[in-house]
Amino acid sequence: MVGVIRFDRDAALDAAAALFWRKGYDCASIQDLEAATGLGRGSLYNAFGDKEALFLAALERYAETVSAPLLRHLEAADIGAGVNALLAELVGRIERTETPPGCLVTNTCVAAAGAPAAERFAAARLRAMERALESAFEKARANGRLAADADPRALARFYTAVAQSLNLMHKALDDRETMADVARTALSALPLVGAPPQPIR
Repeated sequence: MVGVIRFDRDAALDAAAALFWRKGYDCASIQDLEAATGLGRGSLYNAFGDKEALFLAALERYAETVSAPLLRHLEAADIGAGVNALLAELVGRIERTETPPGCLVTNTCVAAAGAPAAERFAAARLRAMERALESAFEKARANGRLAADADPRALARFYTAVAQSLNLMHKALDDRETMADVARTALSALPLVGAPPQPIR
């Protein structure tokens, strides 16, 4: 149809998410978003609404493509191996040059003062991670892989905090050895029954 601009919505959101990830919400201008997505201001507004609405859509896309796969490690039959894989992936991200350091959700929690709806979304994602961990720990305790007196909710909150700390350390320090030390120490705190998984290197 004449006058209708067709574009790949997912590709545009991936580009916007990468820009917000790299520069932050406040520092990413509309001109930056136009350049990153290849769309004009009118097309961006028509497709997504204002800047904050685009940010929320980019966060949703990030959660689907980056956050959700990370949590799938918790589906492992062995909770120790699952938590080990989750932490190892967070540490291993420091070696990826194709993505910005840290985590878009974590960065948003720290600095998205101009986008309160996005801050609420980021907080909800942290709670979602906590719930996924708690569910995995409950299942592991029921299966006898976690100590009978283990507290799944407290453990979930602890490992959520560890994950966010690793993301911040990635962004601020860019030091794999430091991150690996934190991950190994956190893994040693998991009250497993039986042999622990291979340590993160």
